[in-house]
Amino acid sequence: MTGVLEFEIFTLFPEAVSGFLRAGLIGKALESGRVAIHCTNFRDFTTDRHRTVDDTPYGGGPGMVLKIEPVLAALEAVTHQRGPMHRVLLTPSAPVFDQQRAQQLATRPRIALICGRYEGIDDRLREAHVDESLSIGDFVLNGGEVAALAIVEAVARLHEGVIGNPESLARESFAADVFEGAADTGRWLEPPQYTRPVVFGEQRVPDVLLRGNHAEIERWRREQSWSRTWSVRPELRRGRGDRALRAARPLYLALAGDSSRFTPELQRDLEKLLQRPRLNGLLLLGDAASAGWGGDKHAGVLRVANRRALRRLMRQRHGQAPKMLGIALRSREKSVPATSDPEALEDFLRLDERERAVSPLVVLLHAPEPSGSGDHSWPSADINFHVDPVARPEIPADLTASGVARSPVIDESSQPPFDPGALVELVFATLSSILADPESAPPTPEHCHEQ
Repeated sequence: MTGVLEFEIFTLFPEAVSGFLRAGLIGKALESGRVAIHCTNFRDFTTDRHRTVDDTPYGGGPGMVLKIEPVLAALEAVTHQRGPMHRVLLTPSAPVFDQQRAQQLATRPRIALICGRYEGIDDRLREAHVDESLSIGDFVLNGGEVAALAIVEAVARLHEGVIGNPESLARESFAADVFEGAADTGRWLEPPQYTRPVVFGEQRVPDVLLRGNHAEIERWRREQSWSRTWSVRPELRRGRGDRALRAARPLYLALAGDSSRFTPELQRDLEKLLQRPRLNGLLLLGDAASAGWGGDKHAGVLRVANRRALRRLMRQRHGQAPKMLGIALRSREKSVPATSDPEALEDFLRLDERERAVSPLVVLLHAPEPSGSGDHSWPSADINFHVDPVARPEIPADLTASGVARSPVIDESSQPPFDPGALVELVFATLSSILADPESAPPTPEHCHEQ
């Protein structure tokens, strides 16, 4: 067994700490001797008969400030009695404690957590007598005891033997290896978890978790983890994937729906895109396959009658079924998570690049309008995004304000408030910058009419 992990908590209220420590896994770790926690009261190191620990602040202002003398005397006495320790001052005006910092602290044998009160501790303690300062968030507590307990819990559970199944530590929120390769790309939130019963009220466990296909379950969990992270904590995902892996990925743009909406202006915009070296072709899906383009001039335009034909075409060309990515104009629905950062889209494209880096990517530019004929399954996509037209950059290649955002579903009723060709150009500028080197050799044009 590894050595004992020791915490020294310095506080005015030891009783606020002791009750918590007797419960749960921390209590068991204390009983087993894997973790040791000592509480020290600042008041025990005062020198006056009133046991005074605070005074008014210099310069005036409300509240009281903890004096440096009893705090420093407590630190020095414990150091002399039980040995040196890594000294941490708990204060709102400090870097925020996170999982990465917890992992670093877990490597230290002795950790001192110094709990402030009132308006804080005389800042000369921070300046000369602690190793670092930490906050547990952008809010203010009455004292540091709750923060100290949060840090004890977060750090102690990483110590060997405290958690029964070590694998659970590696696959929880904020862990670098929630999924293989995540360490290079930032941090993840844990995907949803379910247990019995399968149906509770009107809610049902997702079918993918019931089928027993472990590869499919793993992929579902990766995408749920990605979706949750970008929806509620997008700042966690700021890494960069392997650009070389994505450079060879086949890329197709796809349009579906009523071909009468393909104006001459939109056709000209699409024809320009067909000259781009990274674009393997333009797919006209379902009803759109009746658009009046043809001949050698439009050899890069591929007409595909239904989704089965699309899968067959992609397997013939690239040996793998396509990945479908739906993109539409941003909905007015306020609950749709939005971002001005295309890293969300880039991050999604990284999710399975090691597994399916060469699988063709088909970008469906908007859902078709319902019609009386043709295939109606085209709105279906593996994942969907919205593009915010308000955030459209002046130069499409400038991705700092491209407005790519994740959405639960494609908004089938939205109509472009600006030229649809601009949407096409914007989406392609984003994808081509993310996916590959723009100087890569153009694909060989191939005309194909699948039925």
